[in-house]
Amino acid sequence: MILFCDTSALMKLYAQEQHSDWTRQQVTTSSRCIVSQITWVEICAAFGLKERTGQIPASDAKAALARLRLEWPMYVRLALDTPLFNTSGELALRFGLRAYDSVQLASAQQAYLQLGQNMRFCCFDKQLNTAATSLGLPLLQL
Repeated sequence: MILFCDTSALMKLYAQEQHSDWTRQQVTTSSRCIVSQITWVEICAAFGLKERTGQIPASDAKAALARLRLEWPMYVRLALDTPLFNTSGELALRFGLRAYDSVQLASAQQAYLQLGQNMRFCCFDKQLNTAATSLGLPLLQL
């Protein structure tokens, strides 16, 4: 199985959150893990927020980001290009998604169109999962 992980899923590999252990197991047993390049920006922003709001100590955020920097080359990263951004805009309008969520969804859709039924969308955002289901993307279920 090939996983496409959005930021909500990938974050669970670097910060201890609900379902982190389950997500780690799924990523470990998958043949590949695909992410959108936008995930880098989102994860950095998420760790910055966690640190600023006192959810995690600065040392934990720095350690997690250092680990992500080392592991980032292991992920298959989908490039951002004009057609993807055009699709993202259409998906944002169609499903009422936030900007980066629509980029995640367009990236997952692109991966699915290339890989087919062997790919699963791993995401912990209800609105994004609902939109993915509407597009026919198979979800990785808990």
